[in-house]
Amino acid sequence: MAIRTILAPVAGTAIDKRVMATAFKLAKSFNAHLEALFVAAEPQDAIPIVGEGMSGLIIEEMIQAATTETEKREASGKASFAAAVKEAGIEESNTPSADAKPTCAWRKDSGREDETVARRGRLFDLVVIGRDPKEASASLTFDAALMETGRPILVAPEVTPATIGEKVMIAWNGGIEAARAVTSAMPMLRNVKEVTIVSVGEVPYGRACAKALAEQFSWHGVDAAVVESTETGQVANTLISEAEKCGADTIVLGAYSHSRFKEMILGGVTQDMLAKCALPLWIMH
Repeated sequence: MAIRTILAPVAGTAIDKRVMATAFKLAKSFNAHLEALFVAAEPQDAIPIVGEGMSGLIIEEMIQAATTETEKREASGKASFAAAVKEAGIEESNTPSADAKPTCAWRKDSGREDETVARRGRLFDLVVIGRDPKEASASLTFDAALMETGRPILVAPEVTPATIGEKVMIAWNGGIEAARAVTSAMPMLRNVKEVTIVSVGEVPYGRACAKALAEQFSWHGVDAAVVESTETGQVANTLISEAEKCGADTIVLGAYSHSRFKEMILGGVTQDMLAKCALPLWIMH
């Protein structure tokens, strides 16, 4: 399946600029339609459980403050979108074009951001999203995009690279999540200049090795190099090091091969890559 539609949530925060820069670059690469989605929080959702002594005036003031904050974030998100449209030179359109060309549109919905992104994201081929662990709402939305859409997500890095998807590294452990990530990335992999498959340590018994994956890629017309690292230290550090060696501009990664809760508490490759990697991450659970 081709990547024809891309969803990019905006929230009126500093993350928006990197998300827009990455999403528009991908829209041009795939000749895809990009939807920038802003979700306006319902004012009543910002009100805590009403306790004794909370007057109607206080509640009204809290609702007004929440409304003002939402309007401020929407204006900021729209500004980031407008700047990206101007920079990319992409036509705005709400309907498909007969020509194969990139288009974009702004959409505003109301409700909880994480729930809306999960629901809307299931309709798109790819979700481009930023991640800031310091902001709770952004983390919730990121988790919803990854765990609840059933779609691949592209994690926008702090600094958008000059190219995305020209030199791709695949982090391979033979697991289900890695296989799903690779399958979802095939529209990109068929058009890359270089592909490198990297496995770290011993591939668990019963799983296909990196060389076997490379052999299958030949049926798709993809010529892939293989690196089988024997490093036994931090897997994420090894993957990042190998990405630097092969000059990758994007990494394809299966997300949370182990229990997500276990990784969040004890750490794991996915958490480490999200925290340390400066490249765009094409990931899927």
